[in-house]
Amino acid sequence: MEEVAIKIEKLSKSFQVGKNNIPVLFDIDLEINKGDFTMLVGPSGCGKSTLLHIIYGLESPTKGKVYIDGYDIWEKTKDWRAYFRNQKVGFIPQQAFWIKSLTVIENIAIPAVIGGESFKDAAERAAKLIELVGMEKWADYRPYDLSGGQQQKIALARSLLLNPAFIIADEPTGNLDQKAGKNLLLLLRDINKKFGITILMVTHDLNQYKYASRIVNMLDGKIVSNIINKHGIDFIANSDRKK
Repeated sequence: MEEVAIKIEKLSKSFQVGKNNIPVLFDIDLEINKGDFTMLVGPSGCGKSTLLHIIYGLESPTKGKVYIDGYDIWEKTKDWRAYFRNQKVGFIPQQAFWIKSLTVIENIAIPAVIGGESFKDAAERAAKLIELVGMEKWADYRPYDLSGGQQQKIALARSLLLNPAFIIADEPTGNLDQKAGKNLLLLLRDINKKFGITILMVTHDLNQYKYASRIVNMLDGKIVSNIINKHGIDFIANSDRKK
């Protein structure tokens, strides 16, 4: 029996805009197993980024439960969620933010330094990770001197620094060209398979489905399908054509 890594129960979210209450998520139930590479997909405005931010612990649900690694994260304090994210979750945004005065290797190492680790130890681990993503030649560059694709590889290395159990990626290929996006997805898939890290990624690009082991499709704030993706995009496309 597979172990559940992320479990969502009857989750809804509304935003207060002036006097109006705007619902964006409706009674979502979802389970993601340990070691899954899950893509959360759907058109812009369907609620996938809001759901991702709730799972990551940045946006509170209006109702419902979010369990990660067995913990009901929204019953915990804000400080607990921040510590949990730091210890358990690596995050890759659509566009990474860097400290301009620091080199690539220093930017990767800095989360561990902030957490109390010596710079020497953090830099040694960062060096191994930058090699893992094929960016060791650029270790002494400034991140903003590199291409978008190179920066996202560095962001992936940084997300792995504290040995996370989970990686959450919010449209990490959104600002990349097709080749750079493919390279990043191949890295994510390889890391998922090699280290068993559970990955949850938001995308709206159908061409990326084949890299994931699970496809969760959202529409109008609801999950409309949850497919175990053993055969890649052809399986999904053929299934759609038969309906």
